[in-house]
Order: sequence, then structure tokens, then C-alpha cells
Amino acid sequence: MLPDVEPSEVVVSWGMVGRDGSRDTMYMELLGDRRMAITTKRPNGNMVQVQRELSKDQYADLIDQLRKLDCCSLESRSKTAPSPLESQPELAINFGDVECQIALWDSEWRLGRARECGFAVAQVHGGGFLPDPPAADPAR
Repeated sequence: MLPDVEPSEVVVSWGMVGRDGSRDTMYMELLGDRRMAITTKRPNGNMVQVQRELSKDQYADLIDQLRKLDCCSLESRSKTAPSPLESQPELAINFGDVECQIALWDSEWRLGRARECGFAVAQVHGGGFLPDPPAADPAR
């Protein structure tokens, strides 16, 4: 079922803030008319904005996936950051009949259904998904 919203309303948004200034900060919003805007701020301060329109199939598939995954029922398990430098990416959904904002810690976005919800959005916007690695991650 497609969202029952005005064409100019935000249906899905995804925001990631690089926690230590060495990673991109990204914000994506998808409107009811299938227009998507992605704004990225690079660590050097440069801003890049890309706009495009999703096909009807891409739009319907994303909405269907987010509904089936019941992304709005995701909840953080912790009110405080699991590590001092961990950031909290946010997914917001407005389907008209369902509306929510989900803010999970990086480590929580890496698990189970939360990971599936994040990847569903990332496949459409193409701006990356993986949250910052845990602070103790040697790959960092």
C-alpha cells in the first residue's frame, strides 16, 4: 500500500552524522511524489547535493519493504551511547497511516531487522548505509 500523503510531504528520511569529523554526514529525504534529495557534507566541509526521481517500482518496493519489516517498531535498547563516540543515525517514516522516527546507535543498526531496514533505504538512495564502526573497532 503506497503512502497516503501529499506529493510535497517527506515519506522517508535517513540521516547519519559522522561522529568524529573524519566521515561524511549525510541526509536523504524522499517525498511523496518520488523525488529524492541527498545532501552530503564531506569532512573538509564541502557540501554535495544530488536530486533524482525514483521510478514507480523503486518507490513501491521501498515502501513495501519498510512495511513488511515493520521498521517503525524498532526501538533502541539503550538511552546512552554504548561507547562514548558512537553516533545515532535516524530513520523517519511517514506513510500517512504509519509515522515514526527511529534513532538507533551505530551498533544497533548493524543487527537483525534494523540492518535490513537500513539497507532497504540505502539500496534506493545509493549514498551508503553502514554506520560508523564501533569505537573499539580495529578497522577504524
